[in-house]
Amino acid sequence: MSNMVNKLKSSASSLGGQDGQSHPAFKKKLQDLAWALFGMGLYYLAARTGMQLFALKPSNITLLWLASGIGMVMCMRHGLLALPLVVFASFCANYPGMAEAHRSSPILYTLISASADGMAGLVAMLMMRLSLPAGLKQAQDLLHFGIKVCLIPTMLSSLIISLNLAVGGYIRWDEAGNFFRMLVLADSLGILLIYPLYQAWRDDHQLHQVEVQRLVLTGLGIGILLYLAFRGHPGFIYFILPVLLLLAFYVNLNLVTLIVAVSMVAIIAMTGQQLGPFQSGNLVEANFMLVCFVCTTTFTILAVALHNRQLLSIEAARQEWQQAAEVDALTGLINRAAFLPMLADEHQRAKRLKRPYALALLDIDHFKRVNDVYGHQVGDEVLAHFASLMQANIRGIDKAARLGGDEFAILFPESTASDAIAAMERLRQRLEAQCIISGAAQVFVTSSIGITEYQGGDVTPDMLRTRADQLLYAAKHAGRNQVMFDAVTDEAA
Repeated sequence: MSNMVNKLKSSASSLGGQDGQSHPAFKKKLQDLAWALFGMGLYYLAARTGMQLFALKPSNITLLWLASGIGMVMCMRHGLLALPLVVFASFCANYPGMAEAHRSSPILYTLISASADGMAGLVAMLMMRLSLPAGLKQAQDLLHFGIKVCLIPTMLSSLIISLNLAVGGYIRWDEAGNFFRMLVLADSLGILLIYPLYQAWRDDHQLHQVEVQRLVLTGLGIGILLYLAFRGHPGFIYFILPVLLLLAFYVNLNLVTLIVAVSMVAIIAMTGQQLGPFQSGNLVEANFMLVCFVCTTTFTILAVALHNRQLLSIEAARQEWQQAAEVDALTGLINRAAFLPMLADEHQRAKRLKRPYALALLDIDHFKRVNDVYGHQVGDEVLAHFASLMQANIRGIDKAARLGGDEFAILFPESTASDAIAAMERLRQRLEAQCIISGAAQVFVTSSIGITEYQGGDVTPDMLRTRADQLLYAAKHAGRNQVMFDAVTDEAA
């Protein structure tokens, strides 16, 4: 009987464990579904808004189809799950207009066009993953992005839609060529504006106050330029490019893509309302001028912003490598490789200006015994504690370094030996008085210090280090926990 009870308990616990493991996965699926449905609603709103804001009268040709970019992002995030959602949203957005045309089978022809929209997002996603699996990382990526991700998918979908509408009688066959061209441009612009914005905010969604302030000021400036350009002074619109170029150097890519997208959408929306500099008796020429301006501006700003981010990444990596090469990881002090050139530079400066400087070499007394008794972890904590005390007892211009093991050095520019002695005596006393607690261990350590001073002449940095080392060992032989000092002159050399 007891065995049966135990088996039932173990079965219940295993089921509970499975439920605990499956719950997060189920929750994630629900979240993905919710985001997919949100994307579908956003696609529908973008499509309907595009028909109202970005359509040229009287032809109703849409200059910008932001929904194509949203469809691609949905496919990037949700894969094949996004395809029926994009098709459904496109169908709902386009069917009222198709039904008003009073042609035969509006449901069928709307479904074919909606399916082409869904296919465009899926093909754009596949091209992105094949040609740019890491996303847009550098300016050179924009060429592949523009051709493979923006143009090829939209050309396929636009060809299907144009033929479909021409066969259904919704457009005349002699209009199909121009309709195809405008569809390609509108859909490509949608991807060009939306995907970089999505990627930039996905990779970095942090906002810094200074950058936001710069963004707001830039936005106000662009707003003024747009107002002037669309109120009788068309030349002002060309000042938007240098303003955005300057912004690209001072804010992160996520804010750059945001202001670019908003600015270009505003320009196209105003043009759709028959305002601004892109008005002409030749509608085809006017549309071409507008698309060229938007495309060249967007590509230029994105290229500069990506290149600037790449340069910043290279500089950050260089500084990281330099930090690793010049800084001791345990103590945070500079290491021997960085300290010796600093000593040589200070020596040349002091010799040229006939100014003194001091050099101190420090050693932790009986440090090997600390490692042997308490272990290397406690020894590392002692080294780190000693380094922090060194930093706390020197000036900002002084340079503290770990030369190796428990051997340390401090360079005192513009100082005499007496100045260095005061600082090192203060350090010695504080170290002696403090207990270093590591777990259950309580460790007391002391330090021996040798100080020498450069007073001019043909003394070399190696001579100073040798003399400071001799004074350090003299302090050890004299009983440890003390400071020894003198100066190195030509006579001593």
